[in-house]
Amino acid sequence: MRAQFFCLLTLLSGAVYLAWLAQQAYQVHALHTYLFLFTELSAYTLLFAMSLDVWQRRYHRPEGIEPDAPFSVDVFVTSCGESLEIIQATLAAIQKLNYSHYTVYVLDDAGKDAVLDVCRSFGFHYLSRPRQGIPQLDAKSGNLNFGLSQSHGDIILVQDADQIPHPDIISRLIGFFRLPRVAYVQSRQAFLLPDGDPFYNRDDVFYETIQLSNDQVNAVISCGSGVLYRRQALKEIGGFTTWNLVEDFTTSYELVSRGWQGIYFPYALSRGLAPDTLQGVYQQRYQWCLDTMRLFFWDNPFRKSGLSFLQRLHFSLTMMAYIISGLILPIFFLLPLYCYFTGKTFLVEQEWNYLSLRGIYLLCTILAFRYLFFKNDSLKQFKMLCGLFPVYALGVLSAMWYPPGHKPRYKVNHLIRFKPLQNFFYILPHLSIITLHLSLPFLSLALGWAAPRLIAANAFFSAFTIWVLGEMIILALSRPKWTAPNLPD
Repeated sequence: MRAQFFCLLTLLSGAVYLAWLAQQAYQVHALHTYLFLFTELSAYTLLFAMSLDVWQRRYHRPEGIEPDAPFSVDVFVTSCGESLEIIQATLAAIQKLNYSHYTVYVLDDAGKDAVLDVCRSFGFHYLSRPRQGIPQLDAKSGNLNFGLSQSHGDIILVQDADQIPHPDIISRLIGFFRLPRVAYVQSRQAFLLPDGDPFYNRDDVFYETIQLSNDQVNAVISCGSGVLYRRQALKEIGGFTTWNLVEDFTTSYELVSRGWQGIYFPYALSRGLAPDTLQGVYQQRYQWCLDTMRLFFWDNPFRKSGLSFLQRLHFSLTMMAYIISGLILPIFFLLPLYCYFTGKTFLVEQEWNYLSLRGIYLLCTILAFRYLFFKNDSLKQFKMLCGLFPVYALGVLSAMWYPPGHKPRYKVNHLIRFKPLQNFFYILPHLSIITLHLSLPFLSLALGWAAPRLIAANAFFSAFTIWVLGEMIILALSRPKWTAPNLPD
């Protein structure tokens, strides 16, 4: 109720602020004022959609539900070059699953002799496209479809080679398939992370809020591992979807549009690796963005048949976030620099009105996020959203050049090592913007480009920009620290 109250208060205060801002833009009637109004309207639209999206959530009991009939389960362990130690740990955990009717298939797209030997030592089935002379098309989705063609179980558990499952992962999820239209059940993802989770891989906002609200309207997003699929449902759509970069989001999206149901089980039943270097994070988030935005441009939820309005809205939220982060937020970073250089602004003798209205709107937003996201670190999520703007901008723009039939290449992202000099290249946009925000106010004051009052007002924007983007620079130059063991016991 607090979250809903502050959401309404935020939307109301935001509407008042935007009405005032529109009036100022009309009076000044300059391009930069309309550009600023557009950025604020875009951010408000995302806030509105997010509030509506997470207004209600659905939960499930941690023990799951009892199945009404036995299901045969095929466990697909997808591997593509992970270290032997990681694969061994995963297979050892799978051997201890508390379920009687399951068969394990190791799908090794690297074709390693060592993986074959380890697989045989556990008594599991080993399948490898390169060893059988089959082209390695469509990356993981092609590998999974290869596994489907070689197996017969009613249910498929997909487990990445670097994701160690809990012994009860099948027994706690399998009961949901007593509901005849349930196509997949996604458990929460958990990761082995460096101290402080510097790149926010834990993503509590998504796993503890967004997915729960997705479950409420049957728009659950598959995350690719720790997920059970019904073979019948996959067969209906021709297997795991292959036209997009990775199979998870797109397959769940296609299943839901065909009238199938997805379930989100908000408890971690596997634990695995996540990128712990800036290059690895950039590569992973770029691929996520590119994948999602290819759906936006070429199979948009609002043009997709079979979806309800709320499902369209929920699937669109992530797409909107990428667009705002990559193309809209940079305008906020750059407009103060324009004011320093030209002396032009819509805040002519309106500084205090602006700070008052925008301040109330911002305070309400902070309170809404605090309760909307269960007091999780939404601020850190916001900083990552801002700091990754070059990645998301590239992903959004690149998606337009990859229509169906022209698929980008997939790259493994968690095997990348820490490289300080290379990281410096990745943060050049951040360093450039921060340098300008630190220097232009003084140059503007010294050379008389802008009035001192205007420079002082824009200094608030500069301080905010430096605070937000500085986080990414610190992360890029800091080596991740581990105090926890690399693998669970």
